[in-house]
Amino acid sequence: MKSNLLSGLLALLAFAILIPGCYAQPCPAPETLESAVEINDSQDQPLNTSGAVGLSDLEELQLYENAEYDFSVSYPFDWTAEEPDPNELGIVVGFLAPGEDIDNAQNYVTLQIEELPVDQNVALEQYTEFVFQNLESSYSDFQSLAEGDMLMSDQPAYVLAYSATVDEMPYQVLLAYTLKDNMAYIATYYALADSYVEYEDDAKEIINSFQFI
Repeated sequence: MKSNLLSGLLALLAFAILIPGCYAQPCPAPETLESAVEINDSQDQPLNTSGAVGLSDLEELQLYENAEYDFSVSYPFDWTAEEPDPNELGIVVGFLAPGEDIDNAQNYVTLQIEELPVDQNVALEQYTEFVFQNLESSYSDFQSLAEGDMLMSDQPAYVLAYSATVDEMPYQVLLAYTLKDNMAYIATYYALADSYVEYEDDAKEIINSFQFI
């Protein structure tokens, strides 16, 4: 299953999603966002998930824990969590929306770990600059739809919603990341523009539940 997941994710990511990181590559995107994403301006607030499944509803959620990188994530029971084999994209786990086929997934969340240069002491603001440079150079129609500060496991983080076209298909992406110990922890929700809202609350719940352990 791991190798199948990896091949499936690589097939999806390779054409353009080689993910956001400042030293990595970019990700896919969407068309219009309108009110689909609400991002807080205050760093003291997490990504808005009003209407999503509450984390207190344990019967509705499963827990994923990664011992190698010491983090955990909660996700809805009708989503599927899969770990790929070690890969050059740094993807450590993928969460597929209900009914998604791993070989042709269109709505999913990935968690990616990017190792940063030790000698450069990269700050969150600098990382964000690289993210924007990367996305703008990768997509001719890249459009930032919403952005702002947030917290991931009580760590300062940044969230960006953007749109772009990949292989003539409009994508919408919600990207959140934080830095710790020269590592970037990147959570990304990918969706076709016309199905973004359908899984948005679940995706936000997954991203908000990220915790260092």
